[in-house]
Amino acid sequence: KIYRPFVQDDWRVTKDLTLNLGLAWDMTTPTSEAHGRLANYIPSTNQLLVANQNGVNSSAGVKMYWKAFEPRIGLAWKVLGSDKTVVRAGYGIFHDSAWSQGAQGLWQNPPFFAESNFFGPAGCPFITSFCYNPAKPNASGLSFSTGFPIFNSPPTLSSFEGTLVTQPTNFKLGSVQQFNVNVERQLPGNVVLTAGYAGARGHHILLSGNNLNTFGPSNCAVGTIGCNPDGTPYIPPYLVNTAGNGNAILEFGDLGDTTYNSLQIKAETKTPKYGLYALVSYTYSRTYDNGLSDGLGSLLSAPYFPLPNWQKLDWGLSQINLNNNFTASVIYDLPFGKGKKFGGGWNNATNTALGNWQLTLIEHISSGFPDPLIDSNNQSGVFFNNGGNGNNYNRPDQVAGCDPYAADHRPPKLQWINASCFTAAVGHLGNANRVPVVGPDFVNTDFSIIKQFALPREGMGLNFRTEFFNFFNHAQFASPVNDFSAPGFGSVNSTVNNPRLVQFALKLTF
Repeated sequence: KIYRPFVQDDWRVTKDLTLNLGLAWDMTTPTSEAHGRLANYIPSTNQLLVANQNGVNSSAGVKMYWKAFEPRIGLAWKVLGSDKTVVRAGYGIFHDSAWSQGAQGLWQNPPFFAESNFFGPAGCPFITSFCYNPAKPNASGLSFSTGFPIFNSPPTLSSFEGTLVTQPTNFKLGSVQQFNVNVERQLPGNVVLTAGYAGARGHHILLSGNNLNTFGPSNCAVGTIGCNPDGTPYIPPYLVNTAGNGNAILEFGDLGDTTYNSLQIKAETKTPKYGLYALVSYTYSRTYDNGLSDGLGSLLSAPYFPLPNWQKLDWGLSQINLNNNFTASVIYDLPFGKGKKFGGGWNNATNTALGNWQLTLIEHISSGFPDPLIDSNNQSGVFFNNGGNGNNYNRPDQVAGCDPYAADHRPPKLQWINASCFTAAVGHLGNANRVPVVGPDFVNTDFSIIKQFALPREGMGLNFRTEFFNFFNHAQFASPVNDFSAPGFGSVNSTVNNPRLVQFALKLTF
């Protein structure tokens, strides 16, 4: 349940200055399960908190977060009383009350979920399988449940060899601070120019499914990635069973951080007299995060969480970062036909053929998306369970001083990344940044020609349009192969978006 009381008001301080002030309070209850089937493993005390048992709350120990306050501040100021120059600014905090808030994944703990290591010989998954003993498919004492024990109470953790899931009992709602300041200026020609800064800071973002019981590389020295600062091997402090098998402990935590900074410029004009509308915008931005993994299969990078110094090791360009983003849209009513600059005296037949034409254009140019490099042939000796997706990735080593882009990497060349700048990391974790390269740029033009037909009945209209998508048939290249161990590493071998498409349409309005 989410309760969110708020107060908000506009305060006109002077005739030229208006403030918008508000405060909300997000009170989100932790998730519970209808029949209490949640359990939370606490690594620091090596115990299971089972919902509604032994004084544990219905959310398996996860407490409600009471500090999700959300202030809002907005400002609009006519600079020195000018009617043509305005400064606008805003600040706000928002919280994420999505599925990550409470107990997601805690149903995967015993006594409500069981795993089996009751395996048969090679090629036969379980000794209860038919392939194990086809002569006696119904062997006495063997059944499907034999390999999957039924837990009626928490198991003895000292002998439990399965995977455990943990969520901090003081789990915090993900929060995002957003802030911006813009200057708007009306220019000659009915053009409004806006320029400003927009930024955001995200904290306590979900980081899902990473194994807390990850050991660092054994080949350690001072400065070795993933080792203790003194050069000794990193050994996780959690030992669940006495056999020393090192259970996987998957964390649903609130450790994600993000930053966004941008310069935004926009020019807009509306000139009905000349039948022109145009909007042109450009954004330069940088987005960083610490290797967020949502556990939903979207993880492509190789974060080194939870090894020592992971916050710095995993900090890099976000996979949604766009350095440059340009968009222009234009609608132009050609000045021909009745009521226009040319052809005001045309007869109906001429006006039907030559009048009331409209052209539209949408141009989009942007930088490529970051391309996080991985090495699926992990030879570091470190096993990761990144993002809950079973991706045991390492990163390659990057050769110092080597330009990671191929000498001639612009399309139509296939080789985008200079593969010689990267080498396999054997016996240690790779030193390459989590996201060291950016993929190909994106350029697309959509264009349309529209003919308006006047109908004798009032309130009705008919238009025929020819629309060109990707008008110049510009190839849109996908990101290069990012797996160091995959064939064609660093090459661009596919495209995105469509080739040029032409569409004809007839539209009746009434």
